[in-house]
Amino acid sequence: MLVAHLADLHLGYAQFNLEEREEDVYETFNEAIDISIKEGAGLVILAGDLFHTPRPNGKAVITLANALKKLKEKQIPVVFVLGEHDISRLRDVPFAFVFSNLGLMKRLKAEEPFVVGDVAVFGADKERRGNIDALIEKLHNAEQAAKGFKKRILVMHQGLTDLNKFAGEINADDLPSGFNYYALGHYHDHQEKRFANLGGPLVYPGSLDLTPSEGIKEVEKGFALVDMSGEEAKTHWIPLHRRAQFSVRLDYGTLADGVEKVMQKAAGFAKKPVVRVEVAGRGIDSRAIAANLVRLNEACLHYVWQPLDEQSDVRVYDERPQDMDQELLRLSADALKSEELAAFAVRDLLPAASEGDASKALEIAWEAFKKRSVRP
Repeated sequence: MLVAHLADLHLGYAQFNLEEREEDVYETFNEAIDISIKEGAGLVILAGDLFHTPRPNGKAVITLANALKKLKEKQIPVVFVLGEHDISRLRDVPFAFVFSNLGLMKRLKAEEPFVVGDVAVFGADKERRGNIDALIEKLHNAEQAAKGFKKRILVMHQGLTDLNKFAGEINADDLPSGFNYYALGHYHDHQEKRFANLGGPLVYPGSLDLTPSEGIKEVEKGFALVDMSGEEAKTHWIPLHRRAQFSVRLDYGTLADGVEKVMQKAAGFAKKPVVRVEVAGRGIDSRAIAANLVRLNEACLHYVWQPLDEQSDVRVYDERPQDMDQELLRLSADALKSEELAAFAVRDLLPAASEGDASKALEIAWEAFKKRSVRP
């Protein structure tokens, strides 16, 4: 059986708050679904962060609903686990459960298999660092429940310290050994790894498009097609068609010529690209840079720029950071001395406060306080 493994969809995310970039995310997701159907996938796995926020907008909801309806018509089951972006700090039902209740996709459990053909699939939702012991216990239960099946898949949305010691919450040694394929989400770069203690490949397919933490860069994005028909799981990573993004460094002394070259490169893409421009030189006048770069509006969907004054050896940034979400997270983490608190403040508390809903913001803060106060 062929299994499509997608992760970190972030439906609803709009880079630079551009409607075109939000539509780009939907297009890559729909392309992944269409390829999965065309290739004859017998199962689709969504390994967390289906939406960019716990309360997704209408376009994001409809996009997922239409894809799930298309898969159901083809009799292709869909299973999922929750990522941190799908889980609200409030005592609220995750939005993805709506589709589960309607029978359009199935939420995976650690102790109860979802069986398709000769493959049993188990899963666990995202757990924060403070609840890892409970997660490891769930994984132990999954290993016990999986013993009666010949082919087994484990789905999670967690970071492995073996691959990123700063962003990981668990180690490969914490994972149960008795699975043929480990379908993970959370890391946005495509990574495949085999560990001696695991029964099959561990795969992060990566996000389907660039997300706030990644900025502007040239990189391929895609998903995994996994052949489970043989003795071992065989993975094939499928790149998707996306709007191009790239970075260039221009010389301040020949800025006009540099801009012309950027425009020529941009003209070679089917869609107007997103571009990051660094301008290096001495005695830089930001007004002169802005006057030259304005020409990029003809060829680029969006661009950001950064002067690098070699004389002062100081980097002076444009008025607007290249990614507001990531800049807010960085500044909050610096102020609060905690990435976890920063993520809570920006992703959970700030949206409620910006809507002017004081009672909702207070409830979110109170629930978070109670959870932290009962930690051992």
